[in-house]
Amino acid sequence: MTAPHGEPPGPEGMWGIANLADFHADPLGFVTRCAREFGDVVRLGQNNYLVCHPHDIESVFVNGQRSFAKATGQKPSSPKTGSYHFALMHTDGKDWLYKRRLLQPLFKRERVGASSESIVAATEAMMACWRPGESRAIEGDVAPLAARLVGRFLLGSELSDTEVSRVTSFLAWSFRPLPIRIPSWLPTPGSLRFKWSVRQFDRAIYGLIERLRERSRGSSNLLELVHQARDGEDGCLAPPWYPRDEVAIMLLAAHQPTAIALAWTLYLMALHPEVDERVAAEVRHVLGERHATAEDPDRLVYTSAVIKESMRLYPPVWMTARESLQECEIGGYRIAAGVSLALSPWVPHRDPRWFADPDAFRPERWLDGSLKELPKFAYVPFGGGARLCMGASLAKLALVLVIATVARRYRLTLASGAKVRPLATASFLIPQGVRLVPRTRL
Repeated sequence: MTAPHGEPPGPEGMWGIANLADFHADPLGFVTRCAREFGDVVRLGQNNYLVCHPHDIESVFVNGQRSFAKATGQKPSSPKTGSYHFALMHTDGKDWLYKRRLLQPLFKRERVGASSESIVAATEAMMACWRPGESRAIEGDVAPLAARLVGRFLLGSELSDTEVSRVTSFLAWSFRPLPIRIPSWLPTPGSLRFKWSVRQFDRAIYGLIERLRERSRGSSNLLELVHQARDGEDGCLAPPWYPRDEVAIMLLAAHQPTAIALAWTLYLMALHPEVDERVAAEVRHVLGERHATAEDPDRLVYTSAVIKESMRLYPPVWMTARESLQECEIGGYRIAAGVSLALSPWVPHRDPRWFADPDAFRPERWLDGSLKELPKFAYVPFGGGARLCMGASLAKLALVLVIATVARRYRLTLASGAKVRPLATASFLIPQGVRLVPRTRL
């Protein structure tokens, strides 16, 4: 057995700030260049590595509870506005395991399937605002749609227009593009607007909790379960404001990737009319005149492949991280305790070793048998291992039903002059400038 090497190779960067400037200037291009130039484990800076090979990604995800942590550091001692550190997503160890087991029943197959009718109805309501020939900023349509779907599913109640507005406003200002990085303490118009959106979001969350508190007694929804966690077993870190943290993060984590995936998929279908027409033909053949149901994703094979290919090219969560808890070996390199490991689905998803012609949009690759030998963790739009996204089944169902419902009525084309680009935030790959024109399907 070969002894592990020392530090992996990587770009030198600038003294004092390592590679931060290059990363912030072009995050997607930077990680792509690093992987292709330096290999499957890349040193980005002191105690900061990029992990690119599917086998190593699998090792980190699968061994996550023993050797790696997602969240470390001191938890706040008060309910700080805009900080939700006690939510499941931001916890580890015994605390994470207890909350995960408690919340997992929310995503039972029968419960997910029962949401199909509301998904289709909400999509029809979204399209009722469309006018054939008028361009739409599609992010502005799918974000409220996803917020309503998630609110209904998790909380058992429709979000009000005000609550939807506060959720989507918070997201828009959280991930706004800036030409330069400005300290958050400077009272610029942008930072003031962001702080206002955070306060409004917190108001929406507290309002939701108050509105549902009495109505949800004994029912199986997120609010009832987080109250159980707050009053749960010894060792579970659940302060009095834990319900706020969990409701906020569940809404964001379930809503944002779904909205992003919908926007990218509709954009790619608009760019590729032959794909759009094949989806529409499949929908007509499978559904006829009826609405889509929870059983239809298995029948809408090509539509599902289109969504998988969209999430390969534009994974909604393009970056996540783990911190090593003890010395270990990754990709033949010795990793010390306390090292931050960046895991980016963007890199293996566009690696020619795993996907032929990786930058091309080819849904057929998921159907023609060419991916039979694909390593398991070369395609990870929902993460993997013990921390596989709990809401993956809900997201997959919603994506297929929304796309099928839109495709049966409208053909979407890219608006004249639209300039589309991906904005890579800390975690999400936000579509910018997606303006589409709905045209009635003949």
